[in-house]
Amino acid sequence: MHTPKRAAFRLALAGWVGLAGLSLVAAQSRAATPPEKVYPDSTIAFLKVNDATALRESFKQSQFGQLWNDTGLKSWREDFAERLNEAGKSLKAKIGVTYQELLQLPQGPVSIAVVRREDPKLPVAILITADAGKNTSKLNEVLAKATQQSEQAGSKVATETFKGATLHVIQPPPSKDKPKDDAKDDRPEPPVVWTNQGTVFIIGSDVDATKDLLANAEGRTNSLESVDSYAQTQKKIGADAQVSWFVDLAKVIKLAAQGAAAQNKGNAAQTQQVEAIIQMTGLNGLKAAAGSFTLNKGNFDSLTKTYVYAPGAPQGLLKIFSLPRVNLRPESWVPATVASYQTWSWDLDNAYTAINDVVNMIQPGMLQVLEQQLVGPNGGEPLKFQNDIFGPLGDRITLISDFKKPIKEDNQRMVLGVALEDAKAFQSTLNKLIGIAGGAPKKREFQGTTIYDFEIPDVPNNANLGNARQFKGPISVAVAKNTVFVSSEPTLLELVLRGGGPSLADSPDYQAVAKEIPEKASTLSFVRPEEQARLSYDMVKSGQFEKALQGSAVAGGPDLGNIGKLIDKDKLPDFSIFAKYLSQGGSYGVQEEDGFSVTGFSLRKANP
Repeated sequence: MHTPKRAAFRLALAGWVGLAGLSLVAAQSRAATPPEKVYPDSTIAFLKVNDATALRESFKQSQFGQLWNDTGLKSWREDFAERLNEAGKSLKAKIGVTYQELLQLPQGPVSIAVVRREDPKLPVAILITADAGKNTSKLNEVLAKATQQSEQAGSKVATETFKGATLHVIQPPPSKDKPKDDAKDDRPEPPVVWTNQGTVFIIGSDVDATKDLLANAEGRTNSLESVDSYAQTQKKIGADAQVSWFVDLAKVIKLAAQGAAAQNKGNAAQTQQVEAIIQMTGLNGLKAAAGSFTLNKGNFDSLTKTYVYAPGAPQGLLKIFSLPRVNLRPESWVPATVASYQTWSWDLDNAYTAINDVVNMIQPGMLQVLEQQLVGPNGGEPLKFQNDIFGPLGDRITLISDFKKPIKEDNQRMVLGVALEDAKAFQSTLNKLIGIAGGAPKKREFQGTTIYDFEIPDVPNNANLGNARQFKGPISVAVAKNTVFVSSEPTLLELVLRGGGPSLADSPDYQAVAKEIPEKASTLSFVRPEEQARLSYDMVKSGQFEKALQGSAVAGGPDLGNIGKLIDKDKLPDFSIFAKYLSQGGSYGVQEEDGFSVTGFSLRKANP
């Protein structure tokens, strides 16, 4: 569909050009009203940078900023800057600034929002605001040149005055690359509108929406800030973040339902079916999601927070995810050498009940009918989901990973472990499952434990999977240490079963992360980024990164391969230059009465 994609891309480009110059007005007047007080309560999504200048300074002080300025990176950095300047010559000729200058221009608060429009053909508008800093003439020069370029490309340009501000309205011509199957699509191309009022500049995709912001520049009672779900999520993520975002999930779901109804062309039965699906899945219980990002705060080099607001008792499929808060200290079987560790507290008995309830809403007794068909070739009792699978399982799931040396894309090893309340019963279940599936795994003994190795069958056209990593297997399964293990590669499973070595819980790297995690949580993760970074580094050095970008190009989209050409792989310094700025990090999730929060962080290094 041409309108949403092309319009959004064009507006984003115009918006970035505009925002790059928004930092240029002398700050002699009063501070602008915070954007959340200006945007209407019909706002669907919202992103805000509190202070662009402060964010840039924080980046310079962060470990990535220090890496960028490391003397060991000097040769590559200068070459990259030269290539970037060369790539930006056409932009400089058109609007008077390069890419690097665009990055340096924003100064004050910047915001982007998607707001609801009462027009089924174009149901949303995109709005961008920024409080300027200094050099208004430079901003006007950039925007004027961009407007002139649009007019030369066939757009119609008009101006009008509203509330003392001049609106520049750029109406693009009909799309020339509109697909033939879109011939009946009569939706108009949205305009690009830009203006300023005092030190605040606005870029929008709708004239009326832009005027609405101008008319409420000093704030309004029915603002985004007045929306209860916005207020509740802000309490969770904090108001002092450098970057924050918000999505009104209730409005998104309603908009999607209305879109489905419109496609059904008034078919009442199908519309009711869409509404029933929303109720059944429990999506109507999701009200909002919000998050934040901050650099250099306390012990953290970076800190992110995410909150999903879902007040009230969960319904439908959401009832599956009951994640009680417990002590999630890494299990004794987790080796200290793992590159990543993730664990979830999950009430799987409750999950089965929720799954059964949802299935019964669709087709009463469906699971029981299915169970009667799950019988081995020699007969016997059919498999019972609750008694044979969910009953013996515990309430914790863990995933660990590392890389075999040398580190390569196909050398990652993973082990999934699910705690067991009754290991003997689950061993019987495993044997029953193998019989029902007609499996013939290779059985071998290791350290007193039976390992089942399941070979991966050849996949047709496996060689034509592009850049996707081809999974080789075997998949290894074992029941030991009151856990059922499933491994993507047998040697890491063998390391887990062998035991005897240092555990992750006792390692200094993990303990440094654990200090920042509450005693009880619903989820927990730990990561050492060096091995994954090494893989990315080797992909760039070998040219695989550029090939991957070329392979991911979309017809009619930007040439992503050109991004790879900005990097001279031969001038990249030794990986040790990068490694000294990498530090361990982690995250934890907490299920609360009105939603779920996730906090992620990387620790600050004392002396990178």
